[in-house]
Amino acid sequence: MSSNSTFYSDDSSVAQSPANGAQMLSVSYSSVSSALRVPTLAVDRLVTNGAVASTAMPPQVQVSYNGANVQEDYLAADGKTTLRTVLGTSYTVVPLTGLISASPAELFANSAVGLITNTINGQALYNTQATWQTGAAYVKVVRQYAADTLYAYDCVAPATTGNTPTPCSAAISTLEGFFPYTSTADGKTYQLGDGQIVTVAGVRAWVANAQLGGATTDYRVYYQSNGGISAGYLIRSGTTLQITPLGGGTPQSNAYFLNGAALGSLKSAISF
Repeated sequence: MSSNSTFYSDDSSVAQSPANGAQMLSVSYSSVSSALRVPTLAVDRLVTNGAVASTAMPPQVQVSYNGANVQEDYLAADGKTTLRTVLGTSYTVVPLTGLISASPAELFANSAVGLITNTINGQALYNTQATWQTGAAYVKVVRQYAADTLYAYDCVAPATTGNTPTPCSAAISTLEGFFPYTSTADGKTYQLGDGQIVTVAGVRAWVANAQLGGATTDYRVYYQSNGGISAGYLIRSGTTLQITPLGGGTPQSNAYFLNGAALGSLKSAISF
């Protein structure tokens, strides 16, 4: 492992149940290993009401109940504007007991916890005889987007920060005059007929007919902004968030969240 290696947790909690009204999620980051650092995390940039806005870091998330679902509203850095909304639609609690090495296969295969099962020069990264602390458990959650969500990014290098991503063209102002366009990121040339022109997130946008290929189903987007054409990708309302297993393969729909006792067990077990 290098000095740039990281193994950290995203620690989230609420002061009280959303049954008492919407709650702000308290979010912080901590290294699971005392020998490693917490990385500098990038913010997301999304298009909303015709303009690009950045998420906060740490995230500002308002949690509430929406019928039988848990609603998470991710706010912009201003703490007011909702940039994306996610619904937790299914929750399963799985207790953890006995040896960590004998944990359910899904936990190791489908979450970052599985990283500890790797070896370096034949040496295990954790004490394979370590056990889960009393009360350890994880929660499986199925979540989906509750609205069409348009992410923005720099069309050409270098990477920038702030709310003005580098456009694909500053000279062409309409989508009809932009195509054909060769995307080096996608490795293909798009024609106007490969997508549909619609209004999304308050901008006039071309949305590809074919899926882009992310773990969570997404679509390439080019949109008109500030007299030019910028790039992004769209995740449609109702799309389930999916994660690619550590070893690759078919994306799966569950996210895995450890409770405090489970995280403490890992901190005690790892050997780096």
